[in-house]
Amino acid sequence: MNPPHGPSPDAPAAVARQALAQAWLETRPALVRFLTARTGSSATAEDLAQDVWLRLQAMTEASAVEVRHPQAFLYRMAANLALDASKAQRRAGARDLEWRRARAADDAEAEDAPSAEDAVWARLKLERVMAAIERMPPKAAQAFRLHKLGGLSQAEVAARMGVSLSAVEKYVSASLKELLLRVGWP
Repeated sequence: MNPPHGPSPDAPAAVARQALAQAWLETRPALVRFLTARTGSSATAEDLAQDVWLRLQAMTEASAVEVRHPQAFLYRMAANLALDASKAQRRAGARDLEWRRARAADDAEAEDAPSAEDAVWARLKLERVMAAIERMPPKAAQAFRLHKLGGLSQAEVAARMGVSLSAVEKYVSASLKELLLRVGWP
């Protein structure tokens, strides 16, 4: 005879959840060893074993009833969590490496940039150079600008100015001597 209220319709689900919980308790030490071997870290293994427990607790009763082999189910769940953790770790490592590379490039650029003091001195020196060029004879100043600042060869400067190559050489040489006297060595 059945009890007065009959069997509970939730009995199979409750039994299934209890069987999974019992399997986890019995299998936990072996799961931790399994996960330690997979991850190389006992701390990570402990965390993943706890994640297995949390997933078991989050399972619906209908899902719990479907599990036929609780121990195999736990190992499969643990292996999947270990794989997910490994993938996440690789992605994080790649992201960190990319960040370090970008940071190193930024640092290299910052190291290449002159200090504020150096930039001020360079600006002052440039102003002195430009003032010294303005005080040069016009043809010497023009030859110097075209050759040194404009990047033209001495032959191109000679053709553009309509003078001989030796004249350009003399203009540029005299301009450099004048700059050295007025401004000093860079």
